[in-house]
Amino acid sequence: MIRRFQEKRGSRGAEAQGRILLRSLAPLPPRKKNPRPSVFICVLIFAIVFAACTPIPIPTSDQPAPAQTPLASPPTPAPAFADGGKISIGILEREVDAFLQTALFDSLLAPDPNTGALQPALADSYEIAGDATTITFHLRGDVKWHNGDPFTAEDVVATINAYSAPDFRGTPAADFGTLIKATALDAQTVQLSFREGYCPALTYIGTLKIYPRALVANSARGDTPTLGTGALKLVARAANQITLARNPDYYRGKPPIEEWTLKLYPDARTLRAALAAKQVDLISVAPEELSAVKKIAGVKIFAGDSLEAVLLLFNLENSILSDVRVRQALAAALDRNVLLNDLGGAARVTDALALPSYWAYPQGFGETTFDAEKARQLFNQAGFRANGDSILRRANKPLQLGLETLGDDPTLEPLAFRIREMLAAQGAQIQLSLNDRPGVLSHAFQHRFDLLLLARKIPLDPDQRWYWQSDQNAKGDGFNFGSYANARVDQLGKQLNRVGGCDAPARAALFGELQRQISADAPAAFLLAPQKYVAAQDRVSGIAVSAYAGVWGNLWQWRVAP
Repeated sequence: MIRRFQEKRGSRGAEAQGRILLRSLAPLPPRKKNPRPSVFICVLIFAIVFAACTPIPIPTSDQPAPAQTPLASPPTPAPAFADGGKISIGILEREVDAFLQTALFDSLLAPDPNTGALQPALADSYEIAGDATTITFHLRGDVKWHNGDPFTAEDVVATINAYSAPDFRGTPAADFGTLIKATALDAQTVQLSFREGYCPALTYIGTLKIYPRALVANSARGDTPTLGTGALKLVARAANQITLARNPDYYRGKPPIEEWTLKLYPDARTLRAALAAKQVDLISVAPEELSAVKKIAGVKIFAGDSLEAVLLLFNLENSILSDVRVRQALAAALDRNVLLNDLGGAARVTDALALPSYWAYPQGFGETTFDAEKARQLFNQAGFRANGDSILRRANKPLQLGLETLGDDPTLEPLAFRIREMLAAQGAQIQLSLNDRPGVLSHAFQHRFDLLLLARKIPLDPDQRWYWQSDQNAKGDGFNFGSYANARVDQLGKQLNRVGGCDAPARAALFGELQRQISADAPAAFLLAPQKYVAAQDRVSGIAVSAYAGVWGNLWQWRVAP
């Protein structure tokens, strides 16, 4: 099982941008040529049905921009500190590639850091045919590569065609859906052709990093490109240090900070020590390091949500958990505020596989609350009662369930112990199993668990069928680990991706109905969305940690005091 999983990752082609953290237990599946979903969250791709061939403004909030309003580039903030200066960033070795992808490269579209809605980037407008079989991007004319060469449609075409090729064997970049090809109509116009429309395409192809055509072949073979259109230029790379400089021709405006140094560290403890010793100006902070970092004098903490949610997944193949009343009772028995306190507040309570700030999040979506009496009543309705010894029994059999999660995970392991305690307080006997990563993956894909505590990436597009649709629960392959099936959810998922014109309000309405149906069915108890943190010396300003744009998403706006 694990070997096959590894082979599947190699057969596709890079978390989104849609990439899925292994910690989320959702690796990317192999690309398939039929329109069947091929990646979880984070990788999905293709636009479907937009209005007929007229420029469409890119919505930047839960209310779409007025039709045919010209797109405007994100505004550059007023200067906070003087222009220029140097910054030193401490970074873990495993996070270097993510930083460089953000700093060196751009995509056609970018998520609004506040809502996740699409904004202009290398493209300032697009058109979608009435049947959604073509998407046409109109590129900015003021973009240059770091070497001064003009950015053109040929670069976009080369990137998309190389990463969507059937024989591509690199790191997954996106789910290219029913894409046939990308074509340069002229130097500033790219047209994508599809066999059939698919609304998530715009999100995932639009947020794909674009590389220069001369380097695409090498990057598709696994080499890391270094020449981009991004805010920073690569100057030099050594074993434990990377030097960068601002790009004075950056299309969003020249970044204020002139010189950048990345210092690489092997673990979080040495990274924190470097910040305390003022060897670096800034670090990304893991939640488990937050309390220690807060004790460092002269350091500011910047917090933001992450596109990840922790949930307790129920296996509906279990005869006990197939009863929706039992699932609802288990969810009601969990006090999420206590779980939040256990994590030191390094998270937020969530009610769905989406953040309340998301442009498609349903308004008025009710919060799941801890209710011990409701849990007791639901257990009773399902036939489970405690008769004097506080243990729930049905037909003289105790309510016994296994709870599995990833051992040594600083978030999941302590939560698992607390969840066991909460469910035991209701009379459920919970056997806790802390497993290693391969073991958890194997059990998840084979549906060999009762309760599975895991963290899952939240898709940037409203499409979530990888998790909930019945055709995704094949053992050993799909991401619907809990074997959840609901005909209405299947129907809503398909409608969501085939909305006429990919109309944003219509998609949001379907997304809301989908979330309400899932909430009622309780295939999982949604718990928390962990937060992300950056710690910086007082001389650094302008940092905005975003769930949608990431920790480094607005580095082109940062400033430092002399």
